[in-house]
Amino acid sequence: MGRADEDELEDELDEDAADENEADEAEVEGEETADGRRLGGFVIGIALGALVGAATALLFAPASGHVTRRRLRRKLEHARELAGDQWEDLSRRAKREIKRRVESVQRNNG
Repeated sequence: MGRADEDELEDELDEDAADENEADEAEVEGEETADGRRLGGFVIGIALGALVGAATALLFAPASGHVTRRRLRRKLEHARELAGDQWEDLSRRAKREIKRRVESVQRNNG
């Protein structure tokens, strides 16, 4: 194989590599555009769903805003009390368990 043949083969390989790079870049750009469109459609769908849900809630609300807020306030107060009771119970149980394990370690080491 002569020098001219080697140069020609090298040129062909370079052209093939360039073609592959261009194809890869075009494919990536297409994917980015398609993903952007999908994401945009998803965001629009979420926004429309939220608007329809809010409108439906307003149309079918069983009580006035004042009454609904009062009910929500009561339910939140109840939930806060319940959470506080659960926290106290968890705290008592944790303290008991820690004390039990400390005593166990002391017995085993003593």
